[in-house]
Amino acid sequence: MRRVGPARWAALLVALAASLAGCGGDGGGGPGALRFWHFYGPPDSATGGPLVKLIEKYERAHPGVTVEVRHIPFGEFNRTLLQAAAGRELPDVALIGATATQAMAEAGVISDLTPRVAAWGKQAGFLPASWNTTQVGGKTYGLPHVADSYAIYYNTDIFRRARTEPPKTWAELGETARKLARDGRQGLAISGIEGEEGATALVIRLLVAGGDPAKVDTPQGRAALSHVKAMVDRGAVSKGMLGWNEEDVKNQFANGRAAMMINSATYVSTLRTENPDLKWDVALLPGDARRTTFLAAENLTITSGSARPDAAWDLLTWMQRPDVLAGYLPARNKLPARTDVPDDGDEIRAVFREQLRSAWAPTGALARNSTEVFTHIQGALQAAVSGSVPVERALADAQRKIDEALTR
Repeated sequence: MRRVGPARWAALLVALAASLAGCGGDGGGGPGALRFWHFYGPPDSATGGPLVKLIEKYERAHPGVTVEVRHIPFGEFNRTLLQAAAGRELPDVALIGATATQAMAEAGVISDLTPRVAAWGKQAGFLPASWNTTQVGGKTYGLPHVADSYAIYYNTDIFRRARTEPPKTWAELGETARKLARDGRQGLAISGIEGEEGATALVIRLLVAGGDPAKVDTPQGRAALSHVKAMVDRGAVSKGMLGWNEEDVKNQFANGRAAMMINSATYVSTLRTENPDLKWDVALLPGDARRTTFLAAENLTITSGSARPDAAWDLLTWMQRPDVLAGYLPARNKLPARTDVPDDGDEIRAVFREQLRSAWAPTGALARNSTEVFTHIQGALQAAVSGSVPVERALADAQRKIDEALTR
């Protein structure tokens, strides 16, 4: 999961605030087509294709309405949107990462939708964690689009032969992973790659211990990092995970080199398509002080430069209709951010949907600085697992950097 670096974010936001001072938000767009920007992927991709088809469906249902869809690569999206705001060339609708919502709202890039939402009256249908990502200063700046969560994938053949069951606690997870690690196979695969993506498993472990990702130099933080390090030290988790992204983790599991993996619902369809002979299932993440997962999500927003905000709002609300989502989500390989989308009967996705009900997402200052904070958490993981410093020192160093990021 790549992000615009924190220093670059700060510079862009300062420049943008200056350029928008006194601006009425009258740029971007025109009386013709609605302009829709996203980072999912090109029209012929498995991620961008379903979105384009969804919008084409909207156009067919609304004769005379045209939507111009533009794909911008993920790593360039936030920067491009900020530059478009500075040049008053914003689109009408921007599909943005949930954790970017706070910064975009504070920079004046996206519009306050509170009056529209109040008149619409359907916000209660969204998952609380998803809805919270749209809230900035008590106002609503977007509608949740889709969601994703993490759970335990496990190889049912390996579990059957070992006569074991999916773990219910993190202590059981460690023991099960150690038991199943043999003959060149690891018990559990996780991503620990440098940057935000590699912090996900440790953040989940911290959350279930009752901790706070903004406060890692705590008993909960020490328990979480010590547990992950112990699993590596005991051979249950490969030290190679420090170089693995989530795609690499999926490959370890798909190729039988891992009995379990922590990963998102993104790989359900991939495993079914690419590894049809693999026998696997999913289970809720283990609990501890609580049971939770990390929410990955995007929000639909109307920019401050939209020339057709009423038409943009109609598109947003149509895209979030439960009947529309029921047809779109399986193709997009995502989960609903709403609780009222009809169940498609898929037992695997049902587990992820259940896990979503206890999902967590950063808000406030943590959301604004999540890329930097999670990168420092991964740094603590890297330092402790590699053995360069003790767990306590790794967390103390990370806490100092997190505090600086949150108070900057």
